[in-house]
Amino acid sequence: MVFNSWEFASYFSVLFLLYWLLRNFRSVQNILLVIGSFYLYSLFHYSFPIYLFSLIVISYLSGYAVSKTENITAKRLLLYCSLFILGIGLLYLKYSGLIIGNIQGLSSWQASALKLLVPLGISYYTFSTIGYVIDVYFKKIEPEKNFLIFTTYVSFYPYLLIGPIPSAQTILPQFKVRSRLSLEDFDQSAGEILWGLFKKIVVSGNIMLGISYCFKRHNELSGSTILIGSILFTISLYADFSGYSDMARGLSRLLGINIIKNFNNPFLSKSITELWRRWHISLSSWLNEYLFNPMISSLRNWGKGAIVFSLIATFVICGFWHGADWKYVIFGLMQGIAIAAEYLTRKRRRAILGVLPNWLNNIISILLTFIYFSISLIFFKADSVKEANEMISSIFSKSLFTLPEVFELKYLKWCLPLIIIEFIQSNGSYTFDLQQWGLTQSPDKANKKYIYSIVLKIILYSLLGIAIWYFYKRQNMAEYYYFKF
Repeated sequence: MVFNSWEFASYFSVLFLLYWLLRNFRSVQNILLVIGSFYLYSLFHYSFPIYLFSLIVISYLSGYAVSKTENITAKRLLLYCSLFILGIGLLYLKYSGLIIGNIQGLSSWQASALKLLVPLGISYYTFSTIGYVIDVYFKKIEPEKNFLIFTTYVSFYPYLLIGPIPSAQTILPQFKVRSRLSLEDFDQSAGEILWGLFKKIVVSGNIMLGISYCFKRHNELSGSTILIGSILFTISLYADFSGYSDMARGLSRLLGINIIKNFNNPFLSKSITELWRRWHISLSSWLNEYLFNPMISSLRNWGKGAIVFSLIATFVICGFWHGADWKYVIFGLMQGIAIAAEYLTRKRRRAILGVLPNWLNNIISILLTFIYFSISLIFFKADSVKEANEMISSIFSKSLFTLPEVFELKYLKWCLPLIIIEFIQSNGSYTFDLQQWGLTQSPDKANKKYIYSIVLKIILYSLLGIAIWYFYKRQNMAEYYYFKF
């Protein structure tokens, strides 16, 4: 059951009412959340909650055992064993297909029979449980003794399937205290949910046909048309994924849980390094804390080489995390190489670009970053490495300087509302934060600014609602793209 469905809206409405009727009973609220999350997860396949629960039990016991072990050697061994047990399921279920596909002598039916059903969201909650055990090991947090609270934290449905990857240090304690919901929380949630639906249904849904046309007929199209297609895919992927994250944040806030903003205007980035601080922030933060920093520490005698190697290795793993296919590894490699190159040439680039006016410098940097990222995402969408290479070769051919097909260009109009609105509200702390425009949202200040803010919110939310209602009937792509990861 996905966020952009009437079934989920009905289900969540009942859950919301029951949850706040039980506001004086935190434990009962948590039981309700666990039952609700496991039920929704079981709708995808009956076996998924079984695997999720097994990981919850293992990580809960591992955290407790690690915290109680005094001997350093035994404690480290216990940590490694715990991480192996938590990670082996992800490696086997998600990546055995890559190994099977490369076994010589296997017939197609044998290879197909060996493929496994991969639980939805396995990458996200596996990383979440691994991060929890590591945090306990390094004494960043105390192990959670209450199994119900821990189960609620790991299985919380709004971020279970596509993240954001929750941090035990910030999210877990929220399931211990009494929930609160203010008018401001309700207002912010409404804006995030409506904006998330708009991005998914109106923006991403309307440009998918143009993307499919470009990727399926790339052999017949010019480089300029393929470049437009890759740009459309980048915007569609962002609208799809960030739309889900916005909705997850809004739904969580309605249940009294505050989760991080997973995207922060990534298309305003002036470098690939900056882009990955703004794109899928929870994954970038997880990789930085649990992979990149430990790698740097262990290779500190390498000097700059340690940073370059760690950057590339981290992003290759990031690519591999997305799927058991070489195209994802190449995507990650492209990110790692670009960031390493930015690190090694940062002084030279400043000297070269420093001669330009600041505004022109920013425009050039943003455009180059966006185009490079869009081209690298071709490996994400293409069916194979060969197809991606063919498309990129076309982009860097003479046909790049021809006019793109009008059929492909017309889909760019659906990207404009997204780009304009997100640029306008780029300084806000949440979706439609009117304080960045000099308006107030505090009812304590009964002045014109407060009245203007109410009127503006009503207009904005009404326009979004009308657009969502109109295009919802036409959109036929209910699932989110990142469900496959």
